[in-house]
Amino acid sequence: MDGVLVDSMEYHLKSWQNLLGSFNISVSDQFIFENEGAMAPGVIIDLFKKYGYPIDEIKIADIYSAQNSMFINQYLPRVSLYPESLPLLNQLKSIGILTGMVTSSRRNLIEKIWKEEELAYFSTIISADDTERFKPYPDPYLKAATEIQQNVSNCLVIENAPAGIQAANSAGIICFAISSTLPNEKLYGAQQIFPNLRALSEFFKKVLP
Repeated sequence: MDGVLVDSMEYHLKSWQNLLGSFNISVSDQFIFENEGAMAPGVIIDLFKKYGYPIDEIKIADIYSAQNSMFINQYLPRVSLYPESLPLLNQLKSIGILTGMVTSSRRNLIEKIWKEEELAYFSTIISADDTERFKPYPDPYLKAATEIQQNVSNCLVIENAPAGIQAANSAGIICFAISSTLPNEKLYGAQQIFPNLRALSEFFKKVLP
């Protein structure tokens, strides 16, 4: 979702940096983008340890909740789908391609960003609330493939960050990437890289029936 279909990564960046700054923890833009904007528990634990803060699972849950609230309260009105997102989803639907959304964002964000009729494009939606392990683990993509009753060999993932690419590769799914937030050299592991959704759509027109 974030950085692929939804223009939201700038605001995940700001909310994470503001929240971590309240603990006197400083992280670069690239650090947030590389960690997908919704950082896995291990990343948070390592980050807090680096700055001398002990942290446990309860505290991590509080941190996720605080970032979620900050994103909603301060930045949500600025978030929108990329202009090419709905045309691409309609393009795939028109030729019978099943689509699923697999995101490290919480379900409450999905429901606030997307209209109900837009979510109907997806045969399954897997959020951070639906698996115990986030990207870069393969669990979210494996769960999505199971829910749409497809072998992973029949699937394709579109990602924008190393953690997501690693998750797709670990799941045994071919992965393409969109360089919306990171340069191409940071997206190694993706079989093909596109500058934006328009370029991806043009590629699909050439290779799909």
